[in-house]
Amino acid sequence: MGHQFTVCMVVTRNDAAEHFNIALLSLVCQSMKPSEVLIVDNGGLTDRHYEIIANIGDELSIRLLRIAHLSSVGQARNIALHAARYQVIAVADPDDINEPDRFIKLIPELNDSVRMVGAWVREFSREKNDRGIVRRVPCEFVDIIRYSRFRSPVNNPTICYFKNDALSVGGYNTSLHFGEDYDLVTRFIRGGKIIRNIPIVMVNFRIGDTKKLYKKRGGLFLLKQEINLHRRFLKNRYISLLDFFMIVTIKILVRLLPCWLFNVFYFKVLRKHE
Repeated sequence: MGHQFTVCMVVTRNDAAEHFNIALLSLVCQSMKPSEVLIVDNGGLTDRHYEIIANIGDELSIRLLRIAHLSSVGQARNIALHAARYQVIAVADPDDINEPDRFIKLIPELNDSVRMVGAWVREFSREKNDRGIVRRVPCEFVDIIRYSRFRSPVNNPTICYFKNDALSVGGYNTSLHFGEDYDLVTRFIRGGKIIRNIPIVMVNFRIGDTKKLYKKRGGLFLLKQEINLHRRFLKNRYISLLDFFMIVTIKILVRLLPCWLFNVFYFKVLRKHE
């Protein structure tokens, strides 16, 4: 008997239909097909999206879940978590391109010891490989714990985990409007659930053009959300007061940079050293 697992995908108003099409096709091409693809409509599915789903036909076992009122991404992911039919869950984003061997390499890594697994991603703007920037994260659990004090130690679009473990630590925090995945990872760690990453690119991560990137990664709104997230980590004693002030200082300096300078920092400094 093969591995049974649910792919959970949340579609919001910002997710273009053509990107969604490419993302679904990357699931069709998997050497290990998901048992179900649970698509949560958080206000993002248009007639074109439905046409794409219809065109996929029987190549994927797709189940749609519509949310009556628009929710945060964390709320939408929590709805998917509870609704998933299988005990192993793989996260997929509706604008990314999964490598064909993503699931066959990651899903078998989950066992009685390893409760969450992720991998590296390759960032791109419009076409796969157009930037060639690999976002590397630590692989061993001890390094993941250390890294997690300052940044998320997993690439969220790559993660696979056990449903019961996620539920046992409270699922996704529905009060957060940013970093709900990072928060979940820290609660796995605090709960003693082992996480590991595979040092292979398993997902091609769409960052868009420089203006879109700045809109997603810069500005005052994001800064406020990040401070709120790390304040939560401080309250839970996951980080020290010194860690908190270091993190907030760096975030203020980076998030409030003008667009052109932010992009220089992002591509020439941050990603160059990952």
